[in-house]
Amino acid sequence: MQTVFLLFIACALSGIAIPMPEDVALLAAGATLEDPWLFAGMVVAAALGLLIRDSFFFLLGHFVGEGVFNWGVVRRLIGEQRIERGRALVEQKGGKAVLISRFMVGVRATGFLASGALGVRVRDFFFWDSVGLLISVPLLLILGFSLGDPILATMTWVLENKLVVVGVAVLCALLWYASTRLWPGQPEPVGNDD
Repeated sequence: MQTVFLLFIACALSGIAIPMPEDVALLAAGATLEDPWLFAGMVVAAALGLLIRDSFFFLLGHFVGEGVFNWGVVRRLIGEQRIERGRALVEQKGGKAVLISRFMVGVRATGFLASGALGVRVRDFFFWDSVGLLISVPLLLILGFSLGDPILATMTWVLENKLVVVGVAVLCALLWYASTRLWPGQPEPVGNDD
């Protein structure tokens, strides 16, 4: 039962207080699954935690409106490009953007925030997010169960070599920062005027 509660917490805080996508928690939980009766509890706990987390982003956008995209912290954390992708997705697909965002790592929170800010109805949000959760949560738990040994071995390696992992993450962040600050745009292609 402790595993189910921890999965709920990990899913509810993923992407907010825990800097990782929920996929990691779901795969890891599936990899540790030994009791098949625990599977249903894990699905419910993870889906409920994710629904709470997703609702936070949606309701923030819903109550603040498009002005939320002008907040400095939102612009820094999400980035202009992801904000525009989320906005375009909602403008093209409406409420279905919530379902599509569910399956796009790196755009989920932005899609939910944009859905709220751009006027997707609350009932549409809850409907499409629930549909997405009923598909993705069991699939990721089953995938984690199927790939249990390699996932657990990878997690063990990461925990044993956390300094290496943190070093690589810092190096990647520095390279990304340098690439956006030192080379902010791509050069214009030179074409013939024939």
